[in-house]
Amino acid sequence: MIGEDITQRNVSFESYKQRITNFSNEFELGLFLYILRRSLLWILLVLLLALTSALLYLRYTSPIYEARSILQLRESNTAATVLSMSTFGEDKNLYADVEFMRSQLFLGMALERLPLRVSYFNRGQILTEEYYTGSFFPLSDLVVTDSMVLDVPIFVSLSEPGRVGISYTVGGTPVKASFDRTEPIRTPHFSGRMEFKHHSILADPESNINLYFKINSKQRLLETYSQQLIVKVLDPGAKTVEVSCKNQNPWLAMDIAQAMAETFIHYDVERRGESALSVIRFIRTQKDTVFEELRESEFKLQDFRIENRVADLDLLTPLFLERSSQYEDELVHLTLDIELLKALEKVTDKPLEEIAPHELIPLLLGTKYEGPLAGTIKELQDLLRERGYVNAEATSAHPASKSIETRIATQKQVLLESLRRLRETAETRYNDLMVQLTDYDKRFRSIPGKELDYARIERVFNINEKYYTMLLEKEIEYRISKAGFVPENRILQNAALPPAPVSPNRNMVLGSYLVTGLIICFLIVLVRYIMHDNVTSLHDIAKLSHASIGILGMIPKYKKEIPISQLLIDKNPKSLIAEAFRTVRTNMQFVDNTPGAKVVAITSTISGEGKTFVAMNLAGIISFSGKRVIILDLDMRKPKIHLGFDVDNALGMSTVLIGKDTVDNCIRKSNLENLDFITAGPIPPNPSELIISPRMNEVLTELKQRYDVVLLDNPPVGLVTDGLPMIQLADYPIYIFRSDYSKKQFVQNVDRLINENNIKRLTCILNGVDIDRNKYGYNYGYGYGYGYGYGYGYTGGYYEERSKQSKRGWFGALFGKG
Repeated sequence: MIGEDITQRNVSFESYKQRITNFSNEFELGLFLYILRRSLLWILLVLLLALTSALLYLRYTSPIYEARSILQLRESNTAATVLSMSTFGEDKNLYADVEFMRSQLFLGMALERLPLRVSYFNRGQILTEEYYTGSFFPLSDLVVTDSMVLDVPIFVSLSEPGRVGISYTVGGTPVKASFDRTEPIRTPHFSGRMEFKHHSILADPESNINLYFKINSKQRLLETYSQQLIVKVLDPGAKTVEVSCKNQNPWLAMDIAQAMAETFIHYDVERRGESALSVIRFIRTQKDTVFEELRESEFKLQDFRIENRVADLDLLTPLFLERSSQYEDELVHLTLDIELLKALEKVTDKPLEEIAPHELIPLLLGTKYEGPLAGTIKELQDLLRERGYVNAEATSAHPASKSIETRIATQKQVLLESLRRLRETAETRYNDLMVQLTDYDKRFRSIPGKELDYARIERVFNINEKYYTMLLEKEIEYRISKAGFVPENRILQNAALPPAPVSPNRNMVLGSYLVTGLIICFLIVLVRYIMHDNVTSLHDIAKLSHASIGILGMIPKYKKEIPISQLLIDKNPKSLIAEAFRTVRTNMQFVDNTPGAKVVAITSTISGEGKTFVAMNLAGIISFSGKRVIILDLDMRKPKIHLGFDVDNALGMSTVLIGKDTVDNCIRKSNLENLDFITAGPIPPNPSELIISPRMNEVLTELKQRYDVVLLDNPPVGLVTDGLPMIQLADYPIYIFRSDYSKKQFVQNVDRLINENNIKRLTCILNGVDIDRNKYGYNYGYGYGYGYGYGYGYTGGYYEERSKQSKRGWFGALFGKG
């Protein structure tokens, strides 16, 4: 049995594979359409459920609005171009600016422009509405005395006329208070004044009011809105940046997107101005110092001229003047370098929090130290920017904060050490020049002392004068450059109020849900199609039995309610069912057409396949031909003949076989001429023994002498073996299958009956066939050339139940009346 079960499973699996492979076959396509038609209710339910789910999702999902603003990041410095001087400040980097705009540091600057200190809400049963600036109960003059109240929902009750109730929970402790609407609100955690404006929701007594507000912390705002912002580069060539914000409140989304754009423009102007002022402040400091030294030298020179009457230096040797001029020029540059390096050391040697790298870079522009020190200062600047990002995300005790502070301190020491060494080198060079100049002066001792003293005083004056003139030129250049710097960052597109939400997309949601529903429907139909294991047509029987089973015909499905008496052929002799039984009667002649009384034995695999229905109507159609027919109900375990003829079952075959009653006493007449029957009688405990008893053969012999056809309604051979002996004795052994009810493996039972019990004449009838399938290719009009050769097809105009409609397409096949 286990081996047979495995074999049957393998056969079923192979049939599933073959079904998928042969889907394009007209027959398989017809079966698929038939299953599709039978699944229409499920399909409609699934599609209705998908549509309902989509509508519920759209109804109870908060809409998301998106507002966008577009920036163009550009700058120009006309003065720097005219003066052919290096620009001050940091190089403009588009992607660095975009990363800065994405940071929480910049977001905090933008949010400070908006009225987000307090957020106002109305909580519904499912959705919560944020009022933003449209709140009708705004809180003003807010003073927070305890930070524990931040980000806590504070509920507002307006149930009492003229009063407002406040309730919230802080640290597990509930706080409740009631105030007059004209008085300020004072609680242990905050105080303020709440104003109430007219709103339609207050005038509707049936409206669902559940008002509350939150006093927002800066960190909570940053965490909330950083997830709603998107900053991206639109066109690197045009240097355009898009700032978009998604929020449930369209006004809030628009204001945040606009505030981001305006904040960046304002911040960029301030940043550039600070760099310029840093350079100018340094020049002013140096200019004041040099001016005092210049005045002192000028006074000394004037006094010397008056006192010693020295007018000019024409008496000095030209060579002395030339060398002196060279030394003076170099001393001027060294003095400027030394003061510059001292200024850089002073700016750098500050606490880490006060270091401003943007003040260092302008001081180096155009000097010989720009190359050696620019890289070190740039690294320090990057570390300070990184510290700003880290401090925005973590506390000072965090390992990342400590690490970045250590790196900044190290870089600072490297920079200081570099400046110190450069300054010492410049001072050494300065001292060397002074020594050389002194030695040079000794060579010219022959020059009159007064003229030499005059030359010395004049040299100091010239040095100070050149240095002061250089500072004046640099100050003027940087002032002109600062005036010529015009930030061209501009808002190409202001954030507008979103006209419609971007999410949920109604068409997309409906489409996706319906597509999902269609996919599920297709899978349902496909699974039912693949798992379909019922006999549905004579084609299935012929294919599974390899045409080894003779086919007498098929019986159409009776669409109306079957009466208590299952005998139908007498109700409407011209019906399709009556003609089907006539066809079966005709095909029986090809099985055995010899003269004499015949025994017809009808059985099936299981109960419910319609063998009693076929037996009664086949007997009736045979009796129409003038032959005397009697039906014997041998299904003693579950008798139905007496129900079909609407008689009692007090006596019958069981009482005849045990000798309690005679055959004549048990024969009953039907409403049809020439048709008699014997019911099963009381249910015996041993029906198998009664059927195979010698008395059964005697009863058959007796009845064959009195009737032309003895029709036996046997029990199902798939459940019990009671009817097997009668099948072997019968002249017309008939096996009943029921369309869409009998399993395909039942055909193998027929093969075993033929092969194991040597029942060569066994034929079959397919009962309960849905004729409507032939309207869409699932045709039953096969020629039965399996030994009997009788053409079978329900076409023509004789029958009263013929279709009144012309051929329909697939749509009619799917949705036509079944």
